[in-house]
Amino acid sequence: MAWLLRERVTGCEWRIGDSDLAWEAGGYDTARFELHVLDEDVTGAPDGLPSFRRTSAACSS
Repeated sequence: MAWLLRERVTGCEWRIGDSDLAWEAGGYDTARFELHVLDEDVTGAPDGLPSFRRTSAACSS
């Protein structure tokens, strides 16, 4: 099981392999992100992690 972190404003998505990493990446910020459960195996954060700068309009990996 993995997690999908989706930024509400930009629609950017990051797949994250465990709940602790998803939380550290910003999953606690429900105003900024949606957090979804994925039915797939993911190791680490293959799509990178979100930037903590909210002004970014583009997704980065």
